[in-house]
Amino acid sequence: MSDQPDSPASAKKRRIIHWDPEHGNPGQQRRWRPLRILGWTLGGFVGLLLVAAVVIRGLKLVIGPEVFSSVIASARGAADPGDPGATFVSQSKAALAHETVGKTLIEMRKLPQTHNSQLQRLVLIEKAYLGGEALLHSGSYPRAFQVFDELGRQLDAYALEVKLQAETQRAYDEILARMKDLDRARSLAPQEFETAFADAGTGRQLFMQGSFALAKKEFDRAFSALDRAEQALKDFVDGNLRAGQEAIAAGQRDTALAAFRAALEKDPANELAQQGLKRAEVADRVVALLKQGAGFEEKQQFKDAAEAYAKAFEIDAFSGAAQQGKARAERLEKETEFNAALAQADAARAQQDWSRAIAEYERALKVYPNKEDVKKTLADTRATAHREAVKAALAKAYDHENNHAWEFARADYNATLQLDPSHEEAKEGYARAGRMIRTLLSYDKLIEVAEQRAQAAEFQAGIRAFNEAMAIKPAYLSLNDRAEQLRILLMSQSQPVAVTFNSDGDTWVSISNFRMLGKISSETVRILPGDYEIVGRRRGYQDVILMLQVRSGNLPPVVNVICTLRSNR
Repeated sequence: MSDQPDSPASAKKRRIIHWDPEHGNPGQQRRWRPLRILGWTLGGFVGLLLVAAVVIRGLKLVIGPEVFSSVIASARGAADPGDPGATFVSQSKAALAHETVGKTLIEMRKLPQTHNSQLQRLVLIEKAYLGGEALLHSGSYPRAFQVFDELGRQLDAYALEVKLQAETQRAYDEILARMKDLDRARSLAPQEFETAFADAGTGRQLFMQGSFALAKKEFDRAFSALDRAEQALKDFVDGNLRAGQEAIAAGQRDTALAAFRAALEKDPANELAQQGLKRAEVADRVVALLKQGAGFEEKQQFKDAAEAYAKAFEIDAFSGAAQQGKARAERLEKETEFNAALAQADAARAQQDWSRAIAEYERALKVYPNKEDVKKTLADTRATAHREAVKAALAKAYDHENNHAWEFARADYNATLQLDPSHEEAKEGYARAGRMIRTLLSYDKLIEVAEQRAQAAEFQAGIRAFNEAMAIKPAYLSLNDRAEQLRILLMSQSQPVAVTFNSDGDTWVSISNFRMLGKISSETVRILPGDYEIVGRRRGYQDVILMLQVRSGNLPPVVNVICTLRSNR
């Protein structure tokens, strides 16, 4: 054979053949045939029995042959032909017991086995379970049921034992933690610490031996000893706290500091001791302010007392005496102010000084807003004050109306309506005063018009205006000098005057806005006093316009109206 590598030509001719005709054919792979399944099942069962035999042999050598006595006795009892109920145990009943025990056993296997005795006991239970299964498969249903029934009770006891072991383990851990935490109380209760240490040691030994119930009793005694040590520590700390508080109340700064420091030495996290230590630093100043506040209280100077207590409370925010004194002084100050306001309000009410009474009641309610009796009295006072105000306003309106002071009357009626919008008498009075005011205004206006007409010699219009004024004049109102003079003037000019008009018989004569006389030679006409325009017209002549003043008491005038000038048109 040559050492040279094959040539490319020879490599292409080379072929590798695998001696596996079924390779790559999934349908031809090895199958689990019945004989193979049976072989594996029997082999596994035999292997399990061999393992169980080895374990049981080892347990007998280590613990002793009596380890299986209870299970064997139970099995023998189950096989006792004298048991009449055993013949009625059916296959289903035995199978149900087997299933129940199997499920329970699965759960038990999940529990932590932290102790050798528990592991050994679980192995025995497993062995008995396998024996029960063998009886079940062999058709010995009564004996199998008896084994599984006994295993059920043993599993229940095993579960309780596991629980007790866990509780005992926790108790031991708690004892160690408490002893470490309470080490600061060792000097206060040395005997209790020794007792707790000894009981904990004994309990630990019993626990290691598997006597969990006895171990727990020892641990409970250790807990009791630690409780007594803890109580001694608490009594020591509480005693120093009380002593410190008493020293603070007395203003004994140094004594208080020593007591709180002693408490903190044994209980460094004690908040009351830490707080008391801070309070002790200012105890003497706080007590001085408290005494000052008490002195002000005795003199009933409550405001000053409240200020002194407030200063003490600012220095020591945990001082109950300062807080209570401040609250008490403020309360007494409020009560004093309230009682004073109430007394003044009652006095003002008795004097019917309603506005002052209302003000004082309101001041009293500012002090104590929830005093229902004062609220009721204030409401009654306001109602009374309102009634009196309405009555007083209406009385003033009546007085002004009786004195014909209509403007003031209307104002007072209006004030009454502002207090009581539904007051019928005030409504009527307000309307009556308004009508009278309007009447007087009309009267004055008509008198003024009459004067203007008289001054313009429009006597008849003046007389008409004057008569209208007299028609609306209130009965109580008398004429003043001005109106009286106007009346005399108008009366004197109220009678017609005979006026003679002369013409040439060709001129048309007319009195403007009064009468057409026509073509006259002479005519006498009775004309009321006044100023008139006389017009004469004639065709081809210029008009003649004359102004005529007619007055009573004068000589009757004669008027000549003749057109003499020809017109240029």
